[in-house]
Amino acid sequence: MITNRRKFHRISVDEKCSVRIDGVDLECSLVDQSITGAKIAGLDFLVIPYGKPLSVHFGSESFDAVIRGVTRNEKNEMLIGIERVETAKGDSPDEEAMLLNCYLRHEGNLMVCIPISVEADNRVRVQLWDGMQFPINFTALVTMNRTERYESLMKGSDLSMIADLYGIKDVPLSRLLDTLFEFEFGVLSNCNAKAACSTF
Repeated sequence: MITNRRKFHRISVDEKCSVRIDGVDLECSLVDQSITGAKIAGLDFLVIPYGKPLSVHFGSESFDAVIRGVTRNEKNEMLIGIERVETAKGDSPDEEAMLLNCYLRHEGNLMVCIPISVEADNRVRVQLWDGMQFPINFTALVTMNRTERYESLMKGSDLSMIADLYGIKDVPLSRLLDTLFEFEFGVLSNCNAKAACSTF
């Protein structure tokens, strides 16, 4: 039997809003809204773990929410799906896995970094896998969801170099791609990225 998973209809909007996250207010756009949540454009340089809290302000309305997913629209813009705190039903088993990661380019390869806080002047403090932290302009970051990253690893990344920089040793070449992906996003079985790329 086929059922409609969405209980509440989403209404398309195009309204400027601000989001308060990590103590900083950021200008962005509300692109749709329902009773239980919304989608927001213009925040794709942020760290996106499942369940990250934020607050949304537009017009005379404000509400607290948590991040629940990421998608792309027909213009290839990343949209962040959020759920209102008052309707959230608790976290899922995937809560430790990243939905979206940021990368810095190093010698032609993309290396994962973790934006840990938003700073002034379009800067984000990032942390590398080895614990080093520094501020960087968010326009220098590349954002990818799980499927996009799995594809990029398959299509010509220097897997051995990335593994060396990450400190991943003694992994057979046949397992290296999956090991790198799990290092960056969490357990591979938590998502359909590998299945989505099976035609490559």
